[in-house]
Amino acid sequence: MARVSFEDMKRVGIALGWIVLYGVVGFAITIGIANLVPGWGGPRWYVFRNGAYEVTGFIVATVVVGKLLNQYSWDRMGWHTQPGGLMPRLFRGIGLGALMAMLAIGLAFVIDRATVRLTGDWSAWPRVVVPLGLGLVLAALGEELMFRGYPLRRLADAIGALPAMLILALLFGIAHARNPSATVFSTVNVALAAVWLSFAFFSAGGMALAWGLHFGWNAGLAILFDAPVSGYAFQVPVVEYTPGWHAWVDGGPFGPEGGIVTTIVLIAGTLAVIGARVKQPRTWLAG
Repeated sequence: MARVSFEDMKRVGIALGWIVLYGVVGFAITIGIANLVPGWGGPRWYVFRNGAYEVTGFIVATVVVGKLLNQYSWDRMGWHTQPGGLMPRLFRGIGLGALMAMLAIGLAFVIDRATVRLTGDWSAWPRVVVPLGLGLVLAALGEELMFRGYPLRRLADAIGALPAMLILALLFGIAHARNPSATVFSTVNVALAAVWLSFAFFSAGGMALAWGLHFGWNAGLAILFDAPVSGYAFQVPVVEYTPGWHAWVDGGPFGPEGGIVTTIVLIAGTLAVIGARVKQPRTWLAG
């Protein structure tokens, strides 16, 4: 059995202290802004508004705690720009995330007879989709800053990439455990999604890839199919999603993330993110 030295405990304690400070700064600014400018834009801009609060808070926390106090470079915190820049990584993630959402819906259709019906109501579509789409972009970035980014890198530096990834994945799952219609299965799947996104973070794609995957998945479910995302239904016009017979298969009212269709897709998606490195396990979490 490996012995834990005082230096090991000290290193972990310091890392946790920095991460707690990061969270305090991020949430304090998020809550502060929300109290200063509550409700702007009305109900339709709710997702965008909350996403903007979170992104502002945690970008400031990243700059103050990660960059200035810890002196981590942007590259070290996952914002890789070489080679090719951020945008190709982001768009690659969006494409793969949306494809995975399509596969999950397809499996729900084939296995559990879930349905997607076109309603033809195009008149309201832009008014709903524009604020929702922009909101999902920010919501995905906000959660990546909270659970990947600086916290994942800082914890990985203290205890190793795999333990850090699993700890933050557990916290990510717990953070969604009180969402509407959440179940044990949905919580496990959300934690598994965090593992998928963490593999993206520790790849050459880094934060941009993880952000793109996160947004592509959420937007694919909500905008393309009107399926609930983590328990939240957005009532997107033009399409109407109805879950099938068994919630354990397609997630029921929680959305596909609550069912085995997402478990299957996330495993496949994680292997896709690992890519050619799959035959070299020691390189899966490099970086």
